[in-house]
Amino acid sequence: GSYVFALVILAFTVALPQFLGGPQTTPSRPILLRPVASFEVEGLCLIDALLQLGQKEGIPLGIEYVDREALEKPINAKLDETTVGEIMEGLLGRTKGFSWSVRDGVLTVSHESVASGRENLLDHVIPEFSVPRCSVGDASHMLEMDLELELHPQIQGFAGDYSPGHMQNLIGPFKLRSAPVWQVLNSLVSTSKKAAWIV
Repeated sequence: GSYVFALVILAFTVALPQFLGGPQTTPSRPILLRPVASFEVEGLCLIDALLQLGQKEGIPLGIEYVDREALEKPINAKLDETTVGEIMEGLLGRTKGFSWSVRDGVLTVSHESVASGRENLLDHVIPEFSVPRCSVGDASHMLEMDLELELHPQIQGFAGDYSPGHMQNLIGPFKLRSAPVWQVLNSLVSTSKKAAWIV
């Protein structure tokens, strides 16, 4: 079957503008064990609740799977004196098929239906990816173009426009060699600490 791939990197300051000026540092404690004084969502969809958690706690996120319910069904949750792991259990534990783990310092949400290997573009290896000092949006666009060129080497160029994101959220420069797309994405959002990637 065909595989539809949409790659988006969201700076939290774009996705949740009410949280400008959020935490800039991440404690060294393992992410899932990190204590959280309180966490509450009311009437948000699952994806927005995850983004709120990431922004509030300064946790970079990778979300490998999104379905209509995760984008539309409102949820309510309230937890006090808890941990990030317990919040994830509260948000996803009763939702069939979801799982979560920490990879490269990025809290990654996956689903049992996510393909692996050649069928998953996140596993596609980019021979070399480099970015200068730039916004997360610019880096995302560069990755999108590099991936398109890898998949379709006959492409002669790109036209159109895109949102470069907030210029106060700069990352880089850095270079990766022989890295799968998921690892490049993790590098982008973990460097920013105020971003998430979503497929």
